[in-house]
Amino acid sequence: STAPSAFVDDNWTKCCRKMLGGYGSSRKPSEEEKGIVENFKSDIAKKANIAEFKTFTVDEVSTQTVAGINYKFKVTTDEHVLQATIWGKLDRTHELTKVEILVGPEQKKLAGGFTGFRAAEKDEVSIAEKFKADVAKEIGATEIKSYEVKSVKTQVVAGVNYVFEVCHSKDL
Repeated sequence: STAPSAFVDDNWTKCCRKMLGGYGSSRKPSEEEKGIVENFKSDIAKKANIAEFKTFTVDEVSTQTVAGINYKFKVTTDEHVLQATIWGKLDRTHELTKVEILVGPEQKKLAGGFTGFRAAEKDEVSIAEKFKADVAKEIGATEIKSYEVKSVKTQVVAGVNYVFEVCHSKDL
């Protein structure tokens, strides 16, 4: 028997394959997924030790197939950026398993750590495109046929540091 082409095609690099057992790339959540996390809004506030949210925006989700589905949601509130992990059980019920504060009110004003991965804005995609030739050189390719910026995380320092998640195919 032959392995699926995604696993034997050298033109498509590892960055685009979903790691078995791992979380997939972050993406915009569906309305159904937004509903799942919004059902846990008060529980998320309680676990994060936050009195209440004035705003609650579900920015992105990544999923992991387990005995059910783990959902890792990035949520922006009026003063925080949170990551909420919810287990979608096989019986179609859900359980909030973890809440992390990625950015608190004091961090919004300070330079420091990297944000979580999120969808790249148009200007950030332009920045990543400028380094396409460097990526080709790094992977030993003469040319990159396909180059897609999947997500970005940033760090504010004396300027901005970027980490891009990029999928590409190369001409060997």
